Amino acid sequence: MPVVQVCQNENRQLQNIANILASSNKIVIITGAGISTNCGIPDFRSEDGLYALIQSQYTEASATLLPSPEASALSHETGRTSSKPQHCQRRLPSNVKGKDLFDAGIWRDPTSTSVFYTFIASLRKRIKDEVKQTTPTHRFIRTMRDSRKLVRCYTQNIDGLESRLGLCMDLDRGRGNKARFTTKSKSAPYVPARRAAGGDMDGGCEVVPLHGDLAVLRCTLCHKTCGWEEHGREAMLQGGQAPECFSCATSSQQRYDQGKRVTKIGSLRPNIVLYGEEHPAADALGSITTHDLSLAPDVLLILGTSLHVQGVRTLVKEFAKSVHARAKAKGKVIFVNLSKPSESTWNDSIDYWVSMDCDAWIDTLRRHRPDIWHVQTQIQARVIKKDIERPVKLSTQRGRKGPAPSQKNNVAFTSGQDTATSVKRSPERASTKPPSVICSKEVPQTKAQHSSDSSKENSPLHLPTPPPSNRKQGAEELQRKRSRPLGERDHPVTPSNRLRSIPDSEDELSPLERSRPSKIMEEQSPPAKRRKTAIDIWED
Repeated sequence: MPVVQVCQNENRQLQNIANILASSNKIVIITGAGISTNCGIPDFRSEDGLYALIQSQYTEASATLLPSPEASALSHETGRTSSKPQHCQRRLPSNVKGKDLFDAGIWRDPTSTSVFYTFIASLRKRIKDEVKQTTPTHRFIRTMRDSRKLVRCYTQNIDGLESRLGLCMDLDRGRGNKARFTTKSKSAPYVPARRAAGGDMDGGCEVVPLHGDLAVLRCTLCHKTCGWEEHGREAMLQGGQAPECFSCATSSQQRYDQGKRVTKIGSLRPNIVLYGEEHPAADALGSITTHDLSLAPDVLLILGTSLHVQGVRTLVKEFAKSVHARAKAKGKVIFVNLSKPSESTWNDSIDYWVSMDCDAWIDTLRRHRPDIWHVQTQIQARVIKKDIERPVKLSTQRGRKGPAPSQKNNVAFTSGQDTATSVKRSPERASTKPPSVICSKEVPQTKAQHSSDSSKENSPLHLPTPPPSNRKQGAEELQRKRSRPLGERDHPVTPSNRLRSIPDSEDELSPLERSRPSKIMEEQSPPAKRRKTAIDIWED
């Protein structure tokens, strides 16, 4: 399948690539010098690149070290040497390749070795002093790590800028935990301890330096590492001289003190891998690569490299096979670089070629899919135990008891604001103030309020007693009247006048009787006398 070229103005294809990255779950990234050029670090093969810089330094070093052929011939003929130094202008061939400058055979020539030391020391100092921040491409790699999509980043750069963003570049951390890509691990909230060594989100060595780095120096004999700043090593390397290994010198001195034969002392060199050299951590590198291939990544992203190094080409082909082996051809290989890849070599491996600068493509990706940068933030929840008095719930119903006036060791959840307890009140009691409202801030009181509060501090809470119901009052009054002796009653109680007994006083009247006194007195008064008729008189 031919490689699809995507230019800067093809928004539909750029949107398609952005959707692929947004929907992916496992991404492998391979980077080159093109992602660091915007920081001021030159690449290798451009006109102002590292190869051209080394060529100029090699010419200067050769001029100071070697006499010119004309001066040598003149001294041979006259037998005299000139007091003025006459130097040659030896130059490397104009068609020299970077492989020749960074080849392992550079150690055979003292001039090349001296120039190499000076160049590497100058490059490290330049990166340390002049590069103030990383590029958007570096930060994109960190975003992929934070969004739990990054399987691994393999870089050919030796600047180590990824470590400034907190990405681990230590090969001793190994492969990491495979469980970090499970659904359970991704759904759990992010905690920094989970990313530590041994945690379920441990990514191991997140950025693998394929060609080493400039962080430390390595001994050519015992392969132990040490820093640049100790014992003036950096100044010696800038002068083109290799310092001795302190570990080898200490071991040799101990053997000499014991009367044994001294051992050879190795020299220190930058911890980078040249062409034709084996990686010092080749076993760890092979274990990490095998592990990542078994994870079956769904996207391979190649950024800022021309893919001219044989080892990197082999690595890209292996990962491309693993990505394309996914079901329904969902896996894609995306190549972002200004230079075009070779069609005869990469037609079956690369799906998209984005002919843009890496940082410019990252800005376009952010415009098309800004949700890629939406990373779950760390959740910080604090649980604080405080002594909180819960207010008493007022109730007007008789016989009901509210909760205890105070309860301790209540749990309060705080989110950075002042904690306060509120009292819920029904609409009918909206005007009733709660007995106490507990706030995290003290409210200033007047002297009168302070004195009244201090007097009521230990006094019990008196609630207003509601009036009794009329029905219950009437039943109690009737029961009291029935319990009186018969002689003390005004008249015998019969079924007809049982409820019409005359009370002893007005205080014994029920509220209902007080409201209707005329009707009750009318029912309780004796019947009026009527006039006698003629029949009554005849009967008498």
